[in-house]
Amino acid sequence: MIPIKSTTWKSFEENYRNTGGLLFEDTLSEPGFTISDHYSSPKKEIYLKYEKNQNTKEEIKNIFRSLDEARKNGLYPCGILYFELGYHFIEGLNLTTSPLEEGTPLLHVTLFEKKQTYQYQNPDPKFFSSFFISNIFPKWTESEYIKKWNQTYEYLKLGESYELNLCFPVGFNVTGDNFSLYQSLKAKQKTKYSVYYPYDQNEKLILSLSPELFFEVKDQTIQTEPMKGTIPRGKTKEEDQKNFLHLQTSEKEKAENVMITDLYRNDLGRIAKQGTVNVDGLFSIIGLGTVWQMVSKVRAELKNAFEWNHVLSALFPSGSVIGAPKQRSFELLRTLEGNNRGVYTGSFFTSEETNGSPYIRASVTIRTLDLTKRENITTGVYGIGSGVTVLSQANEEYKECLSKLKILTNLHQPKFEILETLRLINGSIFLKELHLMRMETTAHRFGFPFSKEKLELCLSHLINKQKGRIRVRLLLSEEGEFQYETNPIQKRSGRQSIRLGLCREPIDSDDVFLYHKTTNRSIYEKHLELCKTMGVDDCILFDREGRVLETCIRNLFYKLNGEWFTPNLETGGLPGVFREKLVLKKWVKVKITTMDDLNHASIVLVGNSVRGFERVTLVTE
Repeated sequence: MIPIKSTTWKSFEENYRNTGGLLFEDTLSEPGFTISDHYSSPKKEIYLKYEKNQNTKEEIKNIFRSLDEARKNGLYPCGILYFELGYHFIEGLNLTTSPLEEGTPLLHVTLFEKKQTYQYQNPDPKFFSSFFISNIFPKWTESEYIKKWNQTYEYLKLGESYELNLCFPVGFNVTGDNFSLYQSLKAKQKTKYSVYYPYDQNEKLILSLSPELFFEVKDQTIQTEPMKGTIPRGKTKEEDQKNFLHLQTSEKEKAENVMITDLYRNDLGRIAKQGTVNVDGLFSIIGLGTVWQMVSKVRAELKNAFEWNHVLSALFPSGSVIGAPKQRSFELLRTLEGNNRGVYTGSFFTSEETNGSPYIRASVTIRTLDLTKRENITTGVYGIGSGVTVLSQANEEYKECLSKLKILTNLHQPKFEILETLRLINGSIFLKELHLMRMETTAHRFGFPFSKEKLELCLSHLINKQKGRIRVRLLLSEEGEFQYETNPIQKRSGRQSIRLGLCREPIDSDDVFLYHKTTNRSIYEKHLELCKTMGVDDCILFDREGRVLETCIRNLFYKLNGEWFTPNLETGGLPGVFREKLVLKKWVKVKITTMDDLNHASIVLVGNSVRGFERVTLVTE
């Protein structure tokens, strides 16, 4: 095995920009770091496009035999297998009689001479060069999708297929630096199978954030991890858990998953030693940055030494992106979709020989940007889709498809830490358990490691060192390390009143950072700056429907008709632990709130766990 070389992000970036080549990266295994396999010094490029009456089965077999030989001779064959190559590998189909147009890409592979594995700390986006994505345009409207969906449903009712993965492309433009775009995407979608692959004389570029392993071969062992079943991540703790439970208990999603898992078991059975095909995990759910994903794991022992032709003839393309049965589903999808999928739902692979044994990794190219550079313009295609069964609903499936576009939005997410602000008085932390529970929940939501042992060590050091009344900023880094910052809490002179005004504009309820306490407080800082122009101390936030939420740094409480209330925060706002304690004690009730409620309240207060309650003066223009 090639040793891992630790380096800084700056050094890594400089080296890559000077060297070029392929990056195959893992941002999951070591939280806060990227493990990068950098393939460089290309020796040869192999590409194949469809040419009617010229692409023979033997020609394609020879290409893959040459990849086996190149690997055994110390080279690193890596590249993309386009979805349309399924016409060659799926039993019962024939490339020469396919409906493909002349020039349709089938594969592109580069033979690299060098590989170096690096580990570098995930970069701070503020150091990236400028870029942005614009003109995001789904090629099917909802009405067009529903029309296709109805046709799909008819095929399912007729028994032509048990499941069909109906997909369509989304177009967009990219301006600026593509390498920085890729790094930003990685920060948002952490996965073990990230790809940055410029090819075809750098006119083409694949940026893949695929979470799905197609297969991995180590010596004689082959493992697959088919993914089937998706639901968006929730913004609040409650919504996130609700979505998780919905996916976990969904008969429709489990039916899809077990169908594809059985398909993989059957496919692997064609190339595995008898009795070695095992399902290691069924219906496991993993949390990605934007979605919950259901995944199963199937493992087997190959009955013969690895050869590309044998393995791909059994497996390619992945059944998880087609349906079952594979051949008929592939044919139906071509009729329904009416276009090439290309890179999308094909496979990207790297390969090498390690101590005389093959080491192959292949991902399913979902969550993948297929870019084409022409002079100063870069255009892109991003495929989206979902599995349709007789249990599906058209509008829900279209909504699921569009949820997968979230990876292309809000790309300029800053590097951040998870934050709790504590009140420490003579060694005692006010509402400690609630603070730590909230911090742990936020850590899980954003994929940060959370060690209770490390946390207790940090707090023990804090308590032993600090005396008196202390305000503490407890921070958790992406790498899972805790630290703290302290300031004395100044005694207040008399009963001061907080001057509150209404914000100038509504908040964006889709911004996940409004629901979790982190150092990314840009939305609050923006509104606080506006507060200064209004001559007030703090601002009342509200959503697009005019519902009052919280202030920039405090929760709201008010007494109306003899009862105490606090605004409902389901459409935005951070539920503070002080507020949570009062709700748990049933001293206040949660209520959808308007400014009219506050104006008619007999008392309005703000509060947090450091300052407790503070009186309010409402300032109206």
